[in-house]
Order: sequence, then structure tokens, then C-alpha cells
Amino acid sequence: MSGHTPAEILASHPFTADLSEEDRAQLARLARLAVYDPDDYLLREGQPATAFYLIVEGLVSIELFIPGHGPRPLQTVEGGSAVGWSWMLAPSRWEFDARALERTTAVVLDGERLRDLFIEDCCLGLRVVHRLLFVVAERLKAARLQLLDLYGPPREL
Repeated sequence: MSGHTPAEILASHPFTADLSEEDRAQLARLARLAVYDPDDYLLREGQPATAFYLIVEGLVSIELFIPGHGPRPLQTVEGGSAVGWSWMLAPSRWEFDARALERTTAVVLDGERLRDLFIEDCCLGLRVVHRLLFVVAERLKAARLQLLDLYGPPREL
């Protein structure tokens, strides 16, 4: 995807492809491309949540640190996925870690500017939030499965 602009990527990314050209253009003005090497963190639990990530290529592990157990993967996401919604809600701090497992390219959208845009264009805001709710639901399902695995009955070897 090198050589492609955020606008071009938004036109084909599953999260934004079916938005209108005008909606995608508004989002593209808030976007930049970023590349993460393996083990680079896109976001860290407890840090300010300042961006929304649309994964273009690569693999990202969504992880939660559990005292006494260390980091636990909740879900692995790949190109076509979205990462991070904490930028939407005060106090805007990440609730989990997201770490690149391989070289990963993402469209990074500025969270503060997105919130401002959604106030100006409530219809676009609603469309994006509706899509984000699907992401939230996926993460909750993944967290539930991890908890069942962590606290469920021991497995027989």
C-alpha cells in the first residue's frame, strides 16, 4: 500500500469503503499513514487516547495486562480492521494495548479532530459510531472468551 494516499485507502478499506466520497474526503483530511514494525505499540493501556486506527496491512495483537498473568491477547486483527475507540470518551485513555505482530500499515485518524468533525457533521458521526459499535462488540466477545479460558475449568492434558 506504499504510495497510496489516505484518501485512496479509505475508498477501499472495509470500515469506510461504503461511505460517500464526501464523507471519506472529510475523514482523509484528518488522516495520516503510519507504519509499525513488529513489537511496536500502536497504543498503550492508560496512555492518552488520541487516534483511531484503520489497519491496512499487517497483524495487530489487542492485549490486556492482567496482574499475576502478564499481557494476555484478547484478539488479533488484520488488514481491514479498526483499532481503538477510547478517543471518543472522556477521559480518553486507552483501556488496552495494541502491538504490531508483523510490519503493519495503518491509516491514523486524529481523535480530537474526529470528535470536532462529528459535532459539525452529526450524520457522519452517527455513521462512524454505528460502525465502531460493531468493533466494540467484537472486542467484548473476544474478552469474554479470554476470561472463560483464564477462569474456566482446567484442561486435561
